[in-house]
Amino acid sequence: MKNILILLLSLVFASKVEAAAVVTDTTKIYSIKLANADIKKGHVKFFLQGGIVSTYKKGQEVFEKKYKLKYADLGCVMPNNLSIADYNKTVALYMDKKFGFGWRVDVRKDVKGI
Repeated sequence: MKNILILLLSLVFASKVEAAAVVTDTTKIYSIKLANADIKKGHVKFFLQGGIVSTYKKGQEVFEKKYKLKYADLGCVMPNNLSIADYNKTVALYMDKKFGFGWRVDVRKDVKGI
C-alpha cells in the first residue's frame, strides 16, 4: 500500500513539473517567434517591464531614432504568454548583426534579456 501511494504521488508531481516545463518552453518559443515576426515587419522594439506609471529615461528618443526602434513599456501587467527576456534577447541579436556592439553602450540599462 505504501509503495502504491508513493508511486501515485510521484506520478502527480512529475506531471506537474512536466506541465510547467512545457508552459515555459511554449512561452520562450512564442516570444522568439514574435520578436522575429516584429523584426521582419520593421516593428523593432525592446520590451520594458515597468510599474503603474511608464518610465522615461532622458535621451531615450535619441537612441530610438538612431537605431530605428522603440521602447515598449508593458507596465505592471504582464501578458501570460510573453517572456520579455527571450523577446529582447532575440532583438539584441538582430541589433548586434545590424549595428555591431556599439548600441549596447547607449541602450537603457533596464532592458531585460540583453
